[in-house]
Amino acid sequence: MPDFDIDFCMEKRDKVIEYVSSKYGKDAVSQIVTFGTMAARGVVRDVTRALGKPIVLEIESLK
Repeated sequence: MPDFDIDFCMEKRDKVIEYVSSKYGKDAVSQIVTFGTMAARGVVRDVTRALGKPIVLEIESLK
């Protein structure tokens, strides 16, 4: 069965879902969610970068 995936702005998302459901039927429309996980080292690395902290702080916190 063909499908498509597209993201919409949060402000109008409900209206789009309502329109598509009414046009194609609720049984032909579904919502899915995906998420990813990060290892502790990856989290520390990303947070350190986001906060603009020096790389030394990142390395020390990973020991």
